[in-house]
Amino acid sequence: MPTVIQVSNRLLALLAGLMALLQACSGGGGPTGPATPPDNGAPPSMSALDASRFLHRASFGASKASIESLQALDYAGWLDAQVAAPVSLMKPKLIELGCPQVLPDGDLECGFIDPHIALRDRLWWEHAVYGPDQLRQRVGFALSEILVLSIFNAELAEYPVLIADYYDTLVQGAFGNYRDLLEEVTLHPAMGIYLSMLGNRKEDPIAGTRPDENYAREVMQLFSIGLVQLDAGGQPMLDGSGQPIPTYTQNDIEELARVLTGWTWATGEPKTADLEQFEGLEPMFGRMQPWPAFHDAGAKTIVGGLAIPAGQTPEQDLAMALDALFQHPNVGPFLSRQLIQRLVTSNPSADYVARVSGVFSDDGSGVRGNLEAVVRAILLDPEALAPPADPTTFGKLREPLMRATALWRAFGTETEGTPFEDFIAGEFLGQQALYSPSVFNFFSPFYSTSALAADGLVAPELQISTHATLSSAADLLATAVFEGNTLTESDAEWPLAVLDLGELQAVASEPATLLTAIEERLIGHRFAPAARDAVLAYIAKIDLESDGLPDGFERVQDTLTVVLVSPDFLVQK
Repeated sequence: MPTVIQVSNRLLALLAGLMALLQACSGGGGPTGPATPPDNGAPPSMSALDASRFLHRASFGASKASIESLQALDYAGWLDAQVAAPVSLMKPKLIELGCPQVLPDGDLECGFIDPHIALRDRLWWEHAVYGPDQLRQRVGFALSEILVLSIFNAELAEYPVLIADYYDTLVQGAFGNYRDLLEEVTLHPAMGIYLSMLGNRKEDPIAGTRPDENYAREVMQLFSIGLVQLDAGGQPMLDGSGQPIPTYTQNDIEELARVLTGWTWATGEPKTADLEQFEGLEPMFGRMQPWPAFHDAGAKTIVGGLAIPAGQTPEQDLAMALDALFQHPNVGPFLSRQLIQRLVTSNPSADYVARVSGVFSDDGSGVRGNLEAVVRAILLDPEALAPPADPTTFGKLREPLMRATALWRAFGTETEGTPFEDFIAGEFLGQQALYSPSVFNFFSPFYSTSALAADGLVAPELQISTHATLSSAADLLATAVFEGNTLTESDAEWPLAVLDLGELQAVASEPATLLTAIEERLIGHRFAPAARDAVLAYIAKIDLESDGLPDGFERVQDTLTVVLVSPDFLVQK
């Protein structure tokens, strides 16, 4: 594939023509969703559009096979099957491909300059596009944008297999208990490196050192309770002056930092009081292990006023602290709102958040933090399944990665592999899994513009939807449509045909049938009526004869490309 993608003059011309038509019919109303609200989890007879709409939230896109499976099983049955599906993991495959877990001297191989970093990236795409456990992979990715870890860390970048193992931890925990996942994240050595808990030690007045506060701050701010106290619907609670009430103080951070001391690499070494030995351990897989000599065993008081007594082990202190965070009333609404944003809509109602956070508090059997139950509640909530009450405010901008996976799942070949084998997709999409520029993810869940903020709305993904990334992502997808398909003769720079457009070519003579097929697979809802009329008029003007290709194929290419840059595709409803 070329390092710089060039879109043909023909593509630019067809986009200009379509935009002129769309501008002429602007204000035509929102997209059309399912005809009737579902009853008890699924419509009596689920349409392909109903199924596709659901799959664009619960997976990385709708394929023909996944639509048919969902129609056969209904929503609840499909969720059951997905929960039971075998888990697709990256670490075992990386080891199989030649990246050893641990070298004889204990050092991890496969650093940033090795090919294994590209292998890890490729495996992510293969699991997203072809993985049978689509729901688990989709939720795992959503969790990776909340419990953020990034390869943009000089030390962590040397260990792509360790990064893969962290991502696998999120995927494996996607349907487990959040308390368990929070502990796994806290003690994972990749997170220990990223937020500097690994090697954190108690205060040393002689050396003038204090416990590192990095993880203590972020585990509260980003991974559990947030900055301000929330009601059940995720709305900030206000004090007598009308100001949000903070959830924790600087003193709470310092006290929690003391709790989080004395942890380092898993090792068989005797746990002595030798600082040089503690700091010189070789990197190893496995949970970080406690070294009591470097743990602050004094009494502490953490967020919520919980008193941790003196003389406890590092494990006891950590368990009490994580229990306190997990039991905090903020965790349910704080996490639920963000998961709703990642899967369904950027601006869920307070009632929607409250219903989901209620399930987080109690899954119906007295269990708190059951993520499987939370995911089911998000996807099956009436606000998610019914037609949008206000199509202009419901839904979410598709993340750049989701635009790419939606295309490949909709019309991809059965070939194992991805079109991203020779370059980093982030160059064009502005986003790649575990490549966040900071612990605050690619975008904030609270990001807004002045116009949206005036209406009380947010649009998180808009933070990375710049002119540059919108253009380069469109170039990437358009190049795939024009060059990376089974009917266009591939050149040496695009050896992998990843799109099979034959199904669309077969119906190209009928504009309405062609557009309907694309809507049902790629979008999950109908174009707004006025926009749909404009697109149909435009399709009819595209010549059916294709130079050197089956009749109608150029019409398919042009139609698919304009849909990929349309607002109806860019916004998931």
